[in-house]
Amino acid sequence: MLWFVPALGTAFFSALEAAVTKRWLGHLTRCDMLACLLGWSWPFFAAYILMMGPASLAPAFWAGLTVLLPLNIVGTFVQYEAVRSAPLSLTMPLMAFTPAFMMPVGVLVLGEIPSLFGLGGILLVVAGSWVLNADSAAGGDMLAPFRAILREHGSRMALLASFIWAFGAVLSKTLALSGDPLYAGAMFFCIHNAVLVLGLFLSGRSSPRVLLRHPVSGLVSGLMLVAHIACHYTAITMVAAAYMIAIKRLNGIISVGIGGMFFGDAGLRMRLAGAGIMAAGAAVIVLWG
Repeated sequence: MLWFVPALGTAFFSALEAAVTKRWLGHLTRCDMLACLLGWSWPFFAAYILMMGPASLAPAFWAGLTVLLPLNIVGTFVQYEAVRSAPLSLTMPLMAFTPAFMMPVGVLVLGEIPSLFGLGGILLVVAGSWVLNADSAAGGDMLAPFRAILREHGSRMALLASFIWAFGAVLSKTLALSGDPLYAGAMFFCIHNAVLVLGLFLSGRSSPRVLLRHPVSGLVSGLMLVAHIACHYTAITMVAAAYMIAIKRLNGIISVGIGGMFFGDAGLRMRLAGAGIMAAGAAVIVLWG
């Protein structure tokens, strides 16, 4: 159960990361928004590496890096397109599909086979996504909530991101197990952020000036990302990856509350109910999975 604390921290800080970024950087283009978030978090990852000094990472880290780096870049673009273009209380809970997508990936890559209770918890998470969009089930059409997900651009992007993160989460565990988890996470995101931000600058899609225009919001959102990654890489080495990600997806229920308080999102009753069912699924995983 010790893994639950950093896993819950991952949920909390990832929800805050999305909320702060949307609140203070959401008026920017997607590329400028990502340049600020990743650019201002990079010094913290680099400073940790310098502070710890040279550390040994297994060859599996560098092999995994070649696959995870492009995958993570695509996933970051897709997720923050969802965050920028749709209500936080609608898109973030849909990230709870990740554990369901992870099941076959975890079996193939890590040999992690969920128990029956674990499977039930994951199915509850998926059921909660139906409730999240239940107001679209007019005329008794039980599939309408799922079709509503596909009609809304932000929801489609969130669902696509959750699919991408299913592979990303499994690969991140292989990286975390290749050495000290915090060092491995800092090394990955030091490289990832540098590649993505420099790519945006060199392609002309963003400019270093955007970092200077938004230092405070960039620093705060960057710190949330650093805390999120520290908790993620700590927790994922302590338990089956699908279980840890299921708890991380409690960021959906946190995001519903944030969306209501700070963004005035509508339809919070059903979204809160849906997020609550997702939380129940996560509880099943924690207690009996």
